[in-house]
Amino acid sequence: MGLSHLAIAGHIAGPLNVAVCEANRLIRFIYNRLNVRTYPSVVDALASDKGITGVIIATPTSSHYTISKIFLEQSIPCFIEKPLTLMVNRSKELMDLATSGNVYTQMGFVLRYVSTFSRLRDLVRTGPLGAVHSYRARMTGKVITSPDTKSWRTDFSAGGGCLNEYGPHLIDLCRFIFGDVSTLQSAEKSHVHSARADDQIAFNWIHSSGVAGDVKLDWCDTTKRKSVIQFEVNFEHACVKGDNSALHFDFRGNNSLTPEQQSQIAEPLTPPKVSFYLRGEEYTLQLEDFIGHCTGHNYRVDHEFGLENAAKLCDGLEVDLLIESISKKAGLK
Repeated sequence: MGLSHLAIAGHIAGPLNVAVCEANRLIRFIYNRLNVRTYPSVVDALASDKGITGVIIATPTSSHYTISKIFLEQSIPCFIEKPLTLMVNRSKELMDLATSGNVYTQMGFVLRYVSTFSRLRDLVRTGPLGAVHSYRARMTGKVITSPDTKSWRTDFSAGGGCLNEYGPHLIDLCRFIFGDVSTLQSAEKSHVHSARADDQIAFNWIHSSGVAGDVKLDWCDTTKRKSVIQFEVNFEHACVKGDNSALHFDFRGNNSLTPEQQSQIAEPLTPPKVSFYLRGEEYTLQLEDFIGHCTGHNYRVDHEFGLENAAKLCDGLEVDLLIESISKKAGLK
């Protein structure tokens, strides 16, 4: 993630306005050859550069707390990759620090900027399809394909496992679309290759609105080339199925919508415009927002899409609280 964030940030803010903190001397040498400024540590960066206006933290989760705290104490805006930390009390401390210092923060919940999921949220909030009764959410991918006892990725206590890696994205997306979760009803884990972490996890919960959610995560699905997120939402007037690329509408026979209204609701989405495309529009959109807040400039090419979609540290804390509850109920803690 750090590599793609660097490429996007360099385009948005300008390559001379971006620097990298990297402990590995060889990697710093390579960056320097590419005319990218580097520092061996966060301490060196703060000592050498008095003009830091924002920081992107894309390190392993176990280091998020220490690095974020250093910059937040200096009132420097932080973009923090998911999840926030591995301990709820530390996540709360960071949020309180940002709040008391009035420091802008943003979480790397990039799926909020995917046009299909943003549109699904609008359908839930504005209600053209009636009330939502229930939904199914799935996130599957091919990440762990063989036993691994050395990597932190397969150690739950170090931030690995499907719940820690896939979970934050889908958990936040469910909150983003359907609102806060009030009750966790059940949670079960499964192991495929990892003995120290979960490879598959399923849970059921109820949102504050009364909507019931059935959620499953699986990062050992060999049929997938990369992660796929799928929703099936039961509205009063239609069943809506969607993934990263499209929404499909199955209108119920007794719905009260006119053919014109149905056609308008089901109209194909146009992807938002961005100044620099890498991996997907959503990756650029989130950094256009973050860097714009840091510098006071508007870097948006699309001035209408997802202007309020950015996730804050309070969202990161809520996700960490839910991960804590799910892990306890599933027997991971």
